[in-house]
Amino acid sequence: MSTHPTRVACIGGSITFGLGLEDRRRESYPTLLGKLMGPDCHVRNFGHSGAAAGRETALSYWNTPSILAATRFNPQIVVIALGTNDAQTANLANLPKFTDDLGALTEHFRNLPSADEVVLVLPPPVFEPIRGINSTVLNEHVRPGVEEVSELLALPLVDGYSPLSDRPDLFPDNLHPNAEGARILAETVYGVVVELV
Repeated sequence: MSTHPTRVACIGGSITFGLGLEDRRRESYPTLLGKLMGPDCHVRNFGHSGAAAGRETALSYWNTPSILAATRFNPQIVVIALGTNDAQTANLANLPKFTDDLGALTEHFRNLPSADEVVLVLPPPVFEPIRGINSTVLNEHVRPGVEEVSELLALPLVDGYSPLSDRPDLFPDNLHPNAEGARILAETVYGVVVELV
């Protein structure tokens, strides 16, 4: 049995990053996930605000410094929570490639020598159009696309949508969860990730 903590990398956009929280270093879902996982896990936040899974989007996760930092972290478990920004009006031209691009990002991390498992997260709800994000596209294309990649690659899937779908009160700007919403998301991710350690 290893004496080193299991390294967990949380990949995502502004929701993972913790945008909108009073203290993202304490309240973001990756930070809370780390507390739930305990001292045997080292959870690190690699969220990049505005990032999308699509390679040809306005801000692709592939083109951020976060992907390099996450790769160098040598994670054993990778949690990917992307897709919300892929539903932005500016990114709709890339939508037909969404599943291929998300699959390629998943394979990038799955092929790391350190990686044991990659987990996908269904994007949380968006309650009103904001920042050009189309909730219909999110519901009808992006979430099913995440589910498709999960099935094709036999990856664990976290339902980041259902526990928050009737809680607009937890989304002050209709897009980013507050501290309570981040806590619910962390607990939901924990329920899947804890089984992998």
